[in-house]
Amino acid sequence: MQIAKNTVVSIHYTLKDNSGKVIDTSDGGAPLTYIQGIGNLIPGMEVTAGMQFQAQGDHGAQIVTVTEVGLESVTVDGNHPLAGVELNFDVEVMSVRAATKDELDHGHVHGEGGHHH
Repeated sequence: MQIAKNTVVSIHYTLKDNSGKVIDTSDGGAPLTYIQGIGNLIPGMEVTAGMQFQAQGDHGAQIVTVTEVGLESVTVDGNHPLAGVELNFDVEVMSVRAATKDELDHGHVHGEGGHHH
């Protein structure tokens, strides 16, 4: 049977904070049993295909998308939404000028009238 609305589901879980510290877990105890899709769990726990959530990756936080929900596993895609998409730019140059010394020192362009920071 697939996990669907109004099915009874038993799960083991581990809840961690952003630093990786375990806040709560069912490890070593009884699984959490709930009815799927009726609001028994906090938002984000009833994972369905297409949902997105933030996960901690090697290079910081990243958004992942649930692509498949199985009986015993969930498949997620951590690629950037534009990964694999060929990008085509249409650019019109409107003006060109030499960078000022302040702009070069600060490492960014200043608007008209100089910098305001």
